[in-house]
Amino acid sequence: MEQFIAKRLYGHNGDSRGGSRPASFIVTIGVAIGIAVMILSLAITRGFKSEIREKVTGFTGDIQVQGSFSGTLATEHPVAFPDSVLESLRSVDCIDAVRPFVNKPCIIRTDKAFHGLVLKGIGRDCDQSFLKEHIVEGAYPELSDSTSPWILLSKEIAGSLGLSAGSKADVHFMQNRIRMRRVTVAGIFETGFAGYDNMTAVCGMDMLQKLNGWDSDAYSGLEVELSEGISAEVGYADLRHEIDLWQDESGQSCLVRTAEQINSGLFAWLGILDMNVWIILALMMGIAGFTMVSGLLIIIFERTQTIGVLKSLGAGDRLVRRIFLRLASYIILKGMAIGNLVAVTLCLIQKYTCIIPLDPVNYYIDHVPVQLGLGWLVILNAIMLAVSMLMMLIPTAIISRIDPARSMRFE
Repeated sequence: MEQFIAKRLYGHNGDSRGGSRPASFIVTIGVAIGIAVMILSLAITRGFKSEIREKVTGFTGDIQVQGSFSGTLATEHPVAFPDSVLESLRSVDCIDAVRPFVNKPCIIRTDKAFHGLVLKGIGRDCDQSFLKEHIVEGAYPELSDSTSPWILLSKEIAGSLGLSAGSKADVHFMQNRIRMRRVTVAGIFETGFAGYDNMTAVCGMDMLQKLNGWDSDAYSGLEVELSEGISAEVGYADLRHEIDLWQDESGQSCLVRTAEQINSGLFAWLGILDMNVWIILALMMGIAGFTMVSGLLIIIFERTQTIGVLKSLGAGDRLVRRIFLRLASYIILKGMAIGNLVAVTLCLIQKYTCIIPLDPVNYYIDHVPVQLGLGWLVILNAIMLAVSMLMMLIPTAIISRIDPARSMRFE
């Protein structure tokens, strides 16, 4: 019964005949703006976290295993990981890939300038997709066919040294004596992640192992990629267990760190973004709730005679409140539908056109990233609807105070 009356009050064509059109319009727009801002805030924050995590793990992996000596001391104290250990780690359920690497500080010099950086040596089993995706000049070398020394430089470093794809450069290594290797710039990459672009270059791991005088199973560390859906905490616990078992047998000393631990400052900044989003969600829900309560109060006051008629015909307070709650739900659902449509459309436009740029020096990304997901969209809308309907109980409480005899004379 309440559904029939609520639809009659609202109007078959959504013209809100049950209340003031301005009031219904304001409530609809308030809800639409509130849900749209919440969706955009969550989509952008999730996009930031996803993009930055992808770039960080592209350079470091989800988890890194290194010797207890880090920095320049790692050159003198490698960790020997036999093939049996690597295969044992790769067999762990939560681990998708294990990739050895070698780091070595160096100075790259040309006739015009020089630049200090860390060379990261990679093997044939490395993840090539990340760097290939960000190559802007030249090409990613085929490691299986590569015989001469090569290097991949960031666009920033190559520009400061006046190098381009195919150029030759001298790389100097500070050991007991200065050693030099002439390399070919195979490609130039640009990730927009200045913290790594300005200090990291990539080369073949064999060259660095030979320079250090290491065996083929000696590395600076391992990059571990976790299986999809596995959290860093779970992966860390399982990997730490395997490493501890191996350390007890070999006497090696290793550090196991997640990407968050390696880049703690960066992820702390992302944590601040999360806090800002929660504040925005609370503010938008409060503003939208205030708008809805005010709008429904106006509608109730304008329909005081209708309420009096319903009560005189025997309708109880609970029935009349349910009628107006249904009326409010129609207005709220319309506003939520409009807000979702606007927010999702804006997100899709930004995702495929990147029309809103950012300064990568400050934000690590050259455009505003967005990430939509059906799961969190449904949850957000469900919470918004539930909170809105709970708030609607406040204005409908006034219905019990309306006297039928007096309200039927109300104008």
